[in-house]
Amino acid sequence: DEVIKYCKQILDKNPDSIPANYTMHNLKRLNNEYDEAVKYIDKCIELIGQDSPIRNDYIMKKDETLLAAYAYTSDNKYIDMAINDYESLLSEMPNNTQVLNNLAYILAESSQRLSDALEYSRKVLEEKPNEPGFLDTYAYVLYKNGKYNEADEAVEKALKKYIEQGQEQIPAEVYEHKGMIKEKLDKNEEAYIAYNRALELGSGYLSNDTYEKIKEAIERVSP
Repeated sequence: DEVIKYCKQILDKNPDSIPANYTMHNLKRLNNEYDEAVKYIDKCIELIGQDSPIRNDYIMKKDETLLAAYAYTSDNKYIDMAINDYESLLSEMPNNTQVLNNLAYILAESSQRLSDALEYSRKVLEEKPNEPGFLDTYAYVLYKNGKYNEADEAVEKALKKYIEQGQEQIPAEVYEHKGMIKEKLDKNEEAYIAYNRALELGSGYLSNDTYEKIKEAIERVSP
């Protein structure tokens, strides 16, 4: 509350303060006020201008917020905004693995242009075949394309790489994806374990819709 008060005082005097706008973006995101968070990061993007070397970093920060907003609200407007931004970035940086990965994930999440998502994800892995987050995206994209056996191999490899690289906390989404894949392969016992692990790891940050969706999945595959 004190930081918000301080930032507002700065913005009253100087609405074009990038540090104050950026701090307000982060605060609003922490409070799940995503429309406000996007407004402040858009202001930062406007202020730094088209030629700034960090412009793309700000756009990617905005898109991380849009994905968080979608995860929290399940509102497709955030997905559509993120797709537009990432496609704009991709036209400027066609070989950027983070942009390609994120766009592939968003397209898969929204079940749009799944063949494009698969192409983007494969291109990412040609550059970084051992990055666990990219492997998880690949597994999810394969799953959405109906390639369940390949998805199974990819998600297991992603989990193995997370462990090998000493990740203290594997994202809950990886186990959710594993559960979805195992369920499609009729490996219900493995799916049950994976879904429960996803709930355990995602406690406190999964959206209500995602939480309920995983609980329903657990009931479906329960031994």
